[in-house]
Amino acid sequence: MIRRLFVLGLLVIAAATPVHAQVSGVTAELVLEQTQYLPDEDLHLKLRITNRSGQPLTLGQDDSWIEFEIVGERSFLVSKLAPMPVAGEFTLLSGQVGSRALNPTPYYDFRRPGHYRIGATVRLEQWGQTIQCKPVTITVANGVPLPNLADLQVGLPLPPGVTNAPPELRHFSLLKVSYLNELKLYVRLTDDYGHTLHVFPLARMLSFSVPEAQTDRDNNLHVLLQTGARAFTYSVISPTGQLLVHQMHDYTETRPVLRVSDDRQIYVAGGIRRFAADDVPAPESANSK
Repeated sequence: MIRRLFVLGLLVIAAATPVHAQVSGVTAELVLEQTQYLPDEDLHLKLRITNRSGQPLTLGQDDSWIEFEIVGERSFLVSKLAPMPVAGEFTLLSGQVGSRALNPTPYYDFRRPGHYRIGATVRLEQWGQTIQCKPVTITVANGVPLPNLADLQVGLPLPPGVTNAPPELRHFSLLKVSYLNELKLYVRLTDDYGHTLHVFPLARMLSFSVPEAQTDRDNNLHVLLQTGARAFTYSVISPTGQLLVHQMHDYTETRPVLRVSDDRQIYVAGGIRRFAADDVPAPESANSK
């Protein structure tokens, strides 16, 4: 029993901090931005490599330079759905540190809720050696659909040159996800067969936040969410899953709310916009109005 608790403790530490292995003066570590994900959410995983070998190190010549192993609960090996494209040659001089962003989500079947352990093997072809990266752990959990916002059905606009065709349907869902110390609002886009096309976080939520959501004449989804005492986040997502707008608005003498114009355009009325570096589209300057 003591040994079991010790092993569980090691897994918790692995999830909280980067872990690394070293061969020939080369260090490789897996780094996660977060440890909890929704099914089909992109995995924000980085491989960080430090070269202290005393000579240049070249990696990424083909798709075999790194291989992942993802293990679920009860040591169940997660199946691979498709080859993961990771080729892209790069060279690190001695003393340099480099990172590669990698997203295993589309290529491995870890969509069921549960705990998963992700490890990686990095192949140093020029020396005939491999580095076994110690694993990091993640939790996949379902979000809670928001009442009345769990299935907003829209049709895709016709492609250029097409004048008449049966509508191709999409479904927006807003989900509330509880993390250790905060709530987040997610949007999920599915097709008419229930297949997830995109899923990503929009903003942090307050416990009392009640998001506003409406679709415009182009079937874009507009979401306004209170994220602070006087702060609101405004997002617009296309029916193809593209984030078109991301803005901050502040409560002044009036509260920001969504309004609909006569020509079925959606806009934020009330409050005042606060320009930020992470705006989408990016502001022309910090003092733009």
